[in-house]
Amino acid sequence: MKKVIVFDQDDTINITKLPIDEEMAGLLKCLLDKFQVCIMSGTNWEVMRKNDIEPLVEIGGVNFENYFIMPTTGTQFWHYVGEGPYVLEENQLLENGWKREFAHFLTENQVTKISDALEKAARALGYWCEYPKGEIIENRGSQVTFSALGQWAAPEEKYKWDSEMKKREEIVRLIEPAMTQLGVQVGIGGSTSIDVTLPGIDKAYGIARLMEELDVEKKDILFLGDKLQVGGNDYPVKKVGIDTIEVRNCEDTKWILRGILGVYDVV
Repeated sequence: MKKVIVFDQDDTINITKLPIDEEMAGLLKCLLDKFQVCIMSGTNWEVMRKNDIEPLVEIGGVNFENYFIMPTTGTQFWHYVGEGPYVLEENQLLENGWKREFAHFLTENQVTKISDALEKAARALGYWCEYPKGEIIENRGSQVTFSALGQWAAPEEKYKWDSEMKKREEIVRLIEPAMTQLGVQVGIGGSTSIDVTLPGIDKAYGIARLMEELDVEKKDILFLGDKLQVGGNDYPVKKVGIDTIEVRNCEDTKWILRGILGVYDVV
């Protein structure tokens, strides 16, 4: 019997960069009455709060004590604790009742060198977008993310830009030696993104930290994601032996959740 259900975010519970829709919010609300639920993504906290928390606040009556948010590939852990007061330790933060228990940050020097290398490589390969929709290179604190068309490019444009990951693999190959020397690692993220993080940071790391925080074992966890193939940013979860289900999009996820919840006669 699973205790925790973990979801990737973009194209698993939502359309990339958009808030979860009303139907998904309703399904997650029901799920939170039966399981602990974690959303794990390369996205930053601000976007995850908007996309994954606010739609649930709108419908009301949600058991947020069972809800956990892990931004920037699991390098941060947020959970609902209420307003406090609390004594906060280093790197802990309290925001509207949500507490960040830990966070790992790149240095300013690392961020500068990573950003310069990403732009130089993208320009050299002809992949730099001159008219992006939002930032191309974003410092997310725990990681630097390259989004080829800009953070807020239309999902349909993102999906067709590099569906086989070939362009991003070229960029990664070009910058990887310098990034290794800098003490960071490079990985392919969502539809158009490349994530640069501290060594050993991937979703397997996020799962390990989640297990510590919730005091659960691998057998207790089910993970749903859209990039579980080798090279995908969800693959590390599968590689370490977590039970996984690969989905194509959030409609697949809804179908699976209806099945899970149907066992409890709640949908």
